[in-house]
Amino acid sequence: MLMDFEKIEEILEREEIQIAALWKRVVAHIIDDLLVGMVIIGTHWESIAQNVENPEVLLSLLSSSWLILYAVRIVYHWLFVRYYGATIGKIVVKIKVIEMGLLDNPNVKQALIRSLFRALSEFLMYLPFLYVLTNFLHISLHDRMANTIVVELKSYNA
Repeated sequence: MLMDFEKIEEILEREEIQIAALWKRVVAHIIDDLLVGMVIIGTHWESIAQNVENPEVLLSLLSSSWLILYAVRIVYHWLFVRYYGATIGKIVVKIKVIEMGLLDNPNVKQALIRSLFRALSEFLMYLPFLYVLTNFLHISLHDRMANTIVVELKSYNA
C-alpha cells in the first residue's frame, strides 16, 4: 500500500518525525559503500597483493567480482535495515529507515524490496536516486517501492 505524500507528511508532523537531511543520506551512502568495498577487497586481498604489478589481472579480478559486490550490498542493506532500521552509515549520521504503516523498522519483505531496488538503482548508474529530488519528503524510488522513508533519529536529550 503506497501512501500519498500529503498523508505521509501529516503522519510525520503528528508524530514529530523529521525527514532525514539529504546530506546525511549521501554521507551514509558513502560510508556504507566504503565498508562494503573493504569487505570485497578483504576477500580478494591475497589475489590483489600477488598481482599488484599486473593491471590486466587486477581489472579482470575486479570485473569478475561485480556479482559478489552486489550480493554483499543487498544482504548488508537488507539485514541492517530489517534489524536495526539503519545501516552502519545511517547509524553514524543518526538517521533511520522506517516503514510507513507502524513507523517502525521495516519488516523482512519491505527491507528486502528496499535493498533490491537500491541495488538496481546503483546498477543503473545511480540515476534512480535522483527521484529524491522530485518530492519534498525526499522519498527515493527504493523507499517508495518498499513503503519506507528515511528520517532523523529523535533526540531524547530533555
